[in-house]
Amino acid sequence: MTFKIIYNNKLKHVSKILNLDVGKCKLISSENSHGGFLGDGDYFTKLNCTTNESDKVKDNWNKLPLSEELQKALDLKFCYDRGCSTFFEKYNIPNIINGYYYFYDRHSDAINRKDDTVLNDRNSYNFSVGIFDSDNSTLYFYEIDT
Repeated sequence: MTFKIIYNNKLKHVSKILNLDVGKCKLISSENSHGGFLGDGDYFTKLNCTTNESDKVKDNWNKLPLSEELQKALDLKFCYDRGCSTFFEKYNIPNIINGYYYFYDRHSDAINRKDDTVLNDRNSYNFSVGIFDSDNSTLYFYEIDT
C-alpha cells in the first residue's frame, strides 16, 4: 500500500514537471538517491507510455537531439556507491534517435525554467529532464540536485 502511494505521488510530480499526464504509463523502473547532504541526489524513473499524450509531447517538447548544454550536463561522470558513470551509463539509456525531450530548470538562480543555456555556468545542478523515445513509447525522467 505504501509503495502505491509513493508511486502515485511521484507520477503526479513527474506529470507536473513535464506538463504531461503520465498517470496511465506503466512503471518499468525507478530509483531515488535523495537524502544526502541538504537533499542532494538524483531520481530516475522509466515508464512505458503507450497511452501517452504523444501529440502534447510533439507540440510542447523539443525534438531530439538534446541541446549542447544539456548533453554536456548529462555526459558528466558522477561517482556513486557503484562507481562513476554518466546519466546514460548509470540508467542504461540507449542512443535514442527518434524522440523528444523536455528540460525544466529548478535552480534558485533560474530566470526562465525552460532555458538550459546557463546550465553549466553554475556551481550546482538542480534540474529535471524528460526524454521520450518515440520508437519504443518509453519515457525516461531524471532529476538531479547537487
